[in-house]
Amino acid sequence: MGGIGSGRLHHLGSADKVEHWRAIDLADLRRMGLLRPVVNGRIKAITWKNDHGGLDILGIVPSPRGIRFVKRDDQGKLAGLFVAYTHTPTMFGGFRKWFACPGCRRPARILYGINSLRCRRCRGLKYASQSEASHWRAQRKTLSIRRRVGGSGDALDGPFPVKPARMRWATYNHLRTVDAALQEQWLLGAAGDLGRLRTRVKQR
Repeated sequence: MGGIGSGRLHHLGSADKVEHWRAIDLADLRRMGLLRPVVNGRIKAITWKNDHGGLDILGIVPSPRGIRFVKRDDQGKLAGLFVAYTHTPTMFGGFRKWFACPGCRRPARILYGINSLRCRRCRGLKYASQSEASHWRAQRKTLSIRRRVGGSGDALDGPFPVKPARMRWATYNHLRTVDAALQEQWLLGAAGDLGRLRTRVKQR
């Protein structure tokens, strides 16, 4: 890693996409049990594969106020960055815990960075799907629907899969209707792409 938290992954001129940055997700840390108090002084850690085939290790020291992220710098010395928690109220009188972005202090579930950690807004990052053509997005959605009802592979041809035994008919019929609309959107968009490609080829 180039610094505390995370290092940027290889990308093709798309440094503004979240998918090209390593991320620290508070929900993942909670799921992995890394927010529990340190026992016997043993520092917990998360690891990533780095660009050189090795492992980058980031130590995590949780506390009621936030998390201290610890790693060794380029000189081998331990360096740390503390990220505080912030809380927002929930509907029934409880609260939800977030990272307080070190840049803007807004609540954030995920932080990104190299030598510092910042939220998606501070980094000016977008999701790849935000710049994706609508018919490609339709393709992804219909593939997801077909897998949900037991389809396999990445093919859109063929009939809609049969209803899973435990799925309600109302749910199945709704998914089938949505699938048909998305299929139409995908086919129209793909046909448009093909037409534009043929036009370019003829102009050469």
